[in-house]
Amino acid sequence: MAEQQYFKPRSVDEASALLGDHPGAVIIGGGAYVRLGSRKITTAVDLFDAGLDYVRAGADGLELGAMATFRMLETDSLVNGYADGVVSRSVERIVGVQMRNITTVGGTLYGRYGFSNLITALLALDAEVALHRAGRMPLERFFTTKPDPGDILTGVILPDLPWRAAWRDLTRTVNDYAVLNTAVAVREGQARVVVGARPGRGVRCAEAEAALLAGGEGAADKAGRAAAAELEFGDDVRASAAYRRELCGTLVARAAREVLS
Repeated sequence: MAEQQYFKPRSVDEASALLGDHPGAVIIGGGAYVRLGSRKITTAVDLFDAGLDYVRAGADGLELGAMATFRMLETDSLVNGYADGVVSRSVERIVGVQMRNITTVGGTLYGRYGFSNLITALLALDAEVALHRAGRMPLERFFTTKPDPGDILTGVILPDLPWRAAWRDLTRTVNDYAVLNTAVAVREGQARVVVGARPGRGVRCAEAEAALLAGGEGAADKAGRAAAAELEFGDDVRASAAYRRELCGTLVARAAREVLS
């Protein structure tokens, strides 16, 4: 990464003003993924000092600041205690501690990375995102809208709901990204089944969720088969589409059994 101008605002308002003054400016969170490339940036706006590195209990639920790192999610007691610790579990083995210390919530969501464990976990918990201009919206809707380069993602809100949740993924080596990941969450009258790293971004599986809600003998296995049949899978260097489809049924069923037990 190479930049010609570098700013480090001390508030979100100041950062927003810089984006207005410098069209084409790029927001820098932890910089974990930007650093891996050779991108040339004319103007960088670093959010490190903008007051967004928090995990806290809010009026509507658990709040994760955009600059909260994966290491914070891994170790924070509030995150560990929310929904059976599924958010912490989703990030605790990603690459290494050094990487988790610089990878941020905001950078991951704004990047919409297909391999992201965190995106899969947050979608299963009906998370909302907070944007400086646009306000709050469901995370699922955020992923269907075109990013506004002049807006700033400031955080995530996890609703104060009694989710039972489980996480499963398969990673070939300790320092790699997942071949496939899945999160399953249930509460009275609701079920969420999300599968990511297909290698596409995490998405909900409506047929699998219906199987869980129907209950009965073998509901977990039915949910696994439904997810494998419903979703699209692709090939990449980590696995074939056929392998991912087979794996999907197994991982979803295992996670479902955990939340139904």
